[in-house]
Amino acid sequence: MEYRKQNIEVRIWNKKNTGIKSLYCVPNSKFQIPNSAQRGVATLPTVLVLGVMALAVAVGITAVSLTESFISQGSAQSSRALFYAEAGARDALIKIARNKNYTCSSADCYPIDFSTNGCSLLNDCAKVSVSAGIGTAGDPKIVTAKGIMKASTRTMQVSVILDTSGNGEITTAAWSELTN
Repeated sequence: MEYRKQNIEVRIWNKKNTGIKSLYCVPNSKFQIPNSAQRGVATLPTVLVLGVMALAVAVGITAVSLTESFISQGSAQSSRALFYAEAGARDALIKIARNKNYTCSSADCYPIDFSTNGCSLLNDCAKVSVSAGIGTAGDPKIVTAKGIMKASTRTMQVSVILDTSGNGEITTAAWSELTN
């Protein structure tokens, strides 16, 4: 066997084939890597650190996507609640147009279900009340409609002024959304 020294490594050459048989480090070197028994020792901690980092990224992405999903679901429910409130107010306006003396002044006087048992389950529902005003500019009828869609509630208020000529037509309807 022939020995050659290069930098801090000692290579053992096999005379039969000129390939490297094995690689050893200089015994007193700071950079010793033990032979086959401890090769790849740094691989396990590296893989664990990379795995933890990948898991942290995955958990972060999942948390953001779930938050966005809940926000969009809440927005959709809020839009439907507003739709139900507007539908309830329009229903009350039709009742007023048919009977100018119509009143229903108790809170949430009559419900409108948009699904089976909507109001009893507080889901897909509008609750409407109409004040006892006479419908003039000084004393307008006030329609209050509350739309409910699961956890979202939106309230519309319509101030209604009727034609004073006696035919009972609605001349002015001022719509506004009430905030809590």
